[in-house]
Amino acid sequence: MGTHPNLKALDEALAQSQAQNVREFLGYFRKLHPQDRLPGRDAFDPIELPRLLPDIVLAKVVPGDTPDMKYRFLVKVAGDTVLKSVDRPIIGRYLDEFVTAEDPSPRYPIADREQVVETGCLVFRRGKPRLKFRLDFSSIEVCHFPLASDGRTVDHVISIIVYEALDRDAFSGK
Repeated sequence: MGTHPNLKALDEALAQSQAQNVREFLGYFRKLHPQDRLPGRDAFDPIELPRLLPDIVLAKVVPGDTPDMKYRFLVKVAGDTVLKSVDRPIIGRYLDEFVTAEDPSPRYPIADREQVVETGCLVFRRGKPRLKFRLDFSSIEVCHFPLASDGRTVDHVISIIVYEALDRDAFSGK
């Protein structure tokens, strides 16, 4: 077998990333990524990234039930920083339940993860937020990373989301 295409995507994301936590996340997965397949959920050890946990979301991939929703994403874990940025509970819920029609791009968090499932490659974004959050952010850096128990079929997507707050005191809870 050859080199898995996610490794190239990982190296490209590392070259573009400006957020220290995202770079650390990518570096961690670069070290544990097998050459010819995807790492499984069991390869990720949260104890190795304690500083990053507030920025992480782990979603289980579940088959969708309509033609326009191929997959659903059940949020299994969401860090404190992520939870503070949204205005409703998301753990134990599907992402499509928490994204509303008022959001400027309601399919965005789902579409990026669908792309991860279909391609087996991470999706990295940096720039202005495309969703409404409880707080205002000047920029956001996101990486959705594929995990596959069998090395091929993506069954979890682990994401890191780093927000640059416009009002740091409001975001930190001061």
